[in-house]
Amino acid sequence: MSDHPLLGNGFLVNSTDTFDDFTRNTTAKEQDIAFWKATGTGFLVDTIASHLGFIRLPSNDPIYKTNADPSAGPTSGHYELLIANSLALIDSPPTGNFLGIAAVVVSPSSRGSVKLRSNNPFDTPLIDPALLKTDFDKAVMRAAVKSVFKFLTAPSWNGYVISPVGGLENFTTDAQIDQYAQSNSATIFHPVGTASMSPKGAKNGVVDPDLKVKNVVGLRVVDASVLPFVPSAHPQAPVYAVAERASDLIKSSYA
Repeated sequence: MSDHPLLGNGFLVNSTDTFDDFTRNTTAKEQDIAFWKATGTGFLVDTIASHLGFIRLPSNDPIYKTNADPSAGPTSGHYELLIANSLALIDSPPTGNFLGIAAVVVSPSSRGSVKLRSNNPFDTPLIDPALLKTDFDKAVMRAAVKSVFKFLTAPSWNGYVISPVGGLENFTTDAQIDQYAQSNSATIFHPVGTASMSPKGAKNGVVDPDLKVKNVVGLRVVDASVLPFVPSAHPQAPVYAVAERASDLIKSSYA
């Protein structure tokens, strides 16, 4: 399996117009939800992560000397930045207003696993997403964190961004950033590949290109698990494409 590692990065800001009061104030949250349900307007018409960016490592990055590029192509992103008008992915402190810029490795080379815990089918499986296990993924997340800081040095942020929070203020060297990423990264809930597609007749993989489970009659898998590696993007659209292709395959088999 493979998944997108996500690292939340928070900054204290000079503002009172953020989502933080909504996320930590139950009364305000209930009022805003009720107002939105009644009118379709108000605070909740805005999404939390309102801006996204997909960015590649520079072509001369030293990581290429020792690691192959796992991205889908020369214009595919290596990491994504999600900009939020609050901490969003980190619990807000009791006071203060914050900006959140989450970093996501969208072309990971790390591979995790799903294994049986026992011969009892009701036991939960052993799931290891193996986030940030390769040197390439560590280098990408490190570059993403540095990119966040570089982005916030633009003149437009003068007087708005006060300081990093959540421990990020204590990490400046590459080794410290790596430590911060390893301690604070989590899944963004995009796991794929647990029923990976492979060529027909191949001994590896779970399904053939027609999405039929190998050596099983009458069973197809149609979801994100058939993707051999996680796309360099949000996987919703690729899953739609798999589903549309599956519908064509099924219809043609009964034509």
